Amino acid sequence: MGKLYFYALIAGMSLFAVAPPASGRSIADCDKLQTAKAEVLSDTVDPIPDVDKNDKADACSPQNKAVSQQPVKVVPINIVATGSANILKKAIKGDILPQGEGSLHENLAFKYRIYRPEAPNGDTMVLLHGSGQDETSLVSFGSKIAPNALLLAVRGRVVQDGSNRWYRRLTPVSFDQKDIRSEAKAFAEFLKQVTREYKIDSNRTTFLGYSNGANLVNAVMMLYPDLVKQAVLLRSMPVLTGISEANLANARVLTVSGASDQLYAPYAPALEDLLRSHGARVEARSIKSDHGLGKDDVKVVSEWLSGATAELKKN
Repeated sequence: MGKLYFYALIAGMSLFAVAPPASGRSIADCDKLQTAKAEVLSDTVDPIPDVDKNDKADACSPQNKAVSQQPVKVVPINIVATGSANILKKAIKGDILPQGEGSLHENLAFKYRIYRPEAPNGDTMVLLHGSGQDETSLVSFGSKIAPNALLLAVRGRVVQDGSNRWYRRLTPVSFDQKDIRSEAKAFAEFLKQVTREYKIDSNRTTFLGYSNGANLVNAVMMLYPDLVKQAVLLRSMPVLTGISEANLANARVLTVSGASDQLYAPYAPALEDLLRSHGARVEARSIKSDHGLGKDDVKVVSEWLSGATAELKKN
């Protein structure tokens, strides 16, 4: 028994000996770091950019690669500051149900999570993540811009090159048109079902999409114009080809592009013109940013929501 324990101890020590140093991480490791649930940084709201694991598209940027090569510093979580202490008290008291806030639901066509605020105001925000992310990626952002809204966080069900997506793409800026329409139809049906199940007021619902998720939102608007009355499209571009007769006269839209986003920013004016040509009331903003999200996005979206949502409630 003593010999077995000694051999196991030696084997365990050998695992530590062969572990690669932080400076030797590969691009694949960079992908893993980006797709992990990272802690929100001081100057960044969403430190995980919209990335696919396909290095021909939105692979790790040079800046992200440099960051991934630095040793990871473990930071203790302050449960008082994050609100986790209050959640813990509720769990102990039995106020949180088995299918409570944040648990994954798989009863409909799309996987989703529901996050309920402590002081709900009747508003709902539907969150659609970017490529390579999941339904939790925009929760921090959503809670900052709409702290009293119910958050419906949905996961795209297409997996391409190992990344979660909302539809298949051919190149970074061209897309499978049949798949877009198929997924938009499925998402429209999902919205009807989840709205009934959770008694969501569609007149007080804002759709917030980032990159690939924002592109699905604008496709849904063109194909099912009555479903989306208010939308925030972050780093988005038009993805549908062909003529649509959509009437978007009842829709309000905020588009936010990054001035140094070389991939999507050039297409932002085309998206704005498309939505306006179909009657939507569009406010277009360009901020000093790349494809990632930051504090400027929070400021711009929060200011727009404070006016647009108030107007939405009157109708």
